[in-house]
Amino acid sequence: MFVPNNQHFQISMFGSINSLPENLQKRLEESWADDFYSEYFVRMDEKPFAVLYSDEPSRPNIPVNVLVGLETLKSGFGWSDAEMYDHFCYDVQVRYALGCRDLSKGHFELRTMYNFRKRVTKHMQETGENLFEQTFEQITDEQIAAFELKTDKLRMDSTMIASNIRETTRVQLLIEVLQRVHRMLDETDQQRYAKEFEPYLKGSSGQYIYHLKGEDIAQHLQRIGELMGRLVKELASRYGKEFTYRVLQRVFQEHFVVDESTLRPREGQELSASSMQSPDDWEATYRQKRGEKHRGYVVNVTETCNPENDLQLIVKVQTEPNNTDDAAMLDEALPGLKERTDVRQMYNDGGYNSPKVDETMREQRVEQVQSAIRGRKPSEEKLGLDDFDWETNAEGQPENVTCPHGQSVAVDPGRKENRYCASFDASECKACPFRDQCPAHLLKRVPKRMLRFSQQEVDLALRRQRSADARTSRQNLRAAVEATVRSVKHPFGNG
Repeated sequence: MFVPNNQHFQISMFGSINSLPENLQKRLEESWADDFYSEYFVRMDEKPFAVLYSDEPSRPNIPVNVLVGLETLKSGFGWSDAEMYDHFCYDVQVRYALGCRDLSKGHFELRTMYNFRKRVTKHMQETGENLFEQTFEQITDEQIAAFELKTDKLRMDSTMIASNIRETTRVQLLIEVLQRVHRMLDETDQQRYAKEFEPYLKGSSGQYIYHLKGEDIAQHLQRIGELMGRLVKELASRYGKEFTYRVLQRVFQEHFVVDESTLRPREGQELSASSMQSPDDWEATYRQKRGEKHRGYVVNVTETCNPENDLQLIVKVQTEPNNTDDAAMLDEALPGLKERTDVRQMYNDGGYNSPKVDETMREQRVEQVQSAIRGRKPSEEKLGLDDFDWETNAEGQPENVTCPHGQSVAVDPGRKENRYCASFDASECKACPFRDQCPAHLLKRVPKRMLRFSQQEVDLALRRQRSADARTSRQNLRAAVEATVRSVKHPFGNG
């Protein structure tokens, strides 16, 4: 049964904290623990988590704000579950940060945290609702209001982090799956397949590969594939709905090819970037970035960056399989950021541009300022559309254009959707020193030079102009986000 935790507001005169010497109490109140308590813990709205609990009268839940707060500290400090639990049991600062002033109260078993995680995960799988993300954004929005931060300028960057899994080699992954399949079987089926499973149950999957030589791997893969193929067929009717069976089925399809009656392991280059990296982590993928190999996730961080703010706050964190493109994460995040903030300018690097992002930027009326532009560089011998001055309407559609020589003309719609044209007076163009470099073409029947372009090309030109202006001003508002990203990823692998 869900019961909100308000007891931390009722501070006992005889709590354990009050028994500390006065100088230690003062030191505690001036530490990070008090900041966490007052700026994070107290602001947390527990009510969204009520859906995880029964409405029937029963024993009250362990306080949600304590569990969520402890998970937050675990991630921030990079603790293991055992370290997290030890800190909760014995660390005065952690107890203080979680509103516990009496160390003799509020204890719970570690399995309580595991059950809480399962409930949160199950709720997300069934509804698509991420309660932790909602809580983070709710607290952040309150902090923005309390600190009176300006949110018209935001910056964004991404990074790779390792998922919370072992670096599973290919054979080790397959052995681990087989061992879990064996545990899934009932006693009768375990006896039925005892001989087939025997080689793979003599130790852990790591112990299995310990003595393998490189030349033996292909032979082992072949035998494993043949067993997996048989199990996929023979266990489908009885175990088809089991999660472990679905893992077996997916791993077999990803690692082996069945051509007519023959089976062979897939070659390394045939393995998909989205193939499973561990049976513990359904979504973790493989990606190579800047020549480095990564298994796990990409994390995308957005924070405020108005120079007038006394401090900047992270306003959104996205976690996706690491074959997700940066531009896709920006496109997904922008509508929600527009609802929660006053964003008018978004600063990021060259990985965040795409036609879809340009469209979303226009819809949300946000300018994108990039430190670089992804794609082919414009020719230095010819003028580009970014050498022209553009006037656009509220939807980002071009209305007027001025050439480098100063001739201004109206923009007319083209024959196709999102196509435009602008006609310049050819007589004025004769005196233009850029005439031979100009992308506007001279018409044969009328004394005009015609410039034809698409909405996508105008969007790119405007982004190039904003990028150049940002470099000229020497005010790189995006750069500091990299330090934020490093601090976020530090507790995790690849940090």
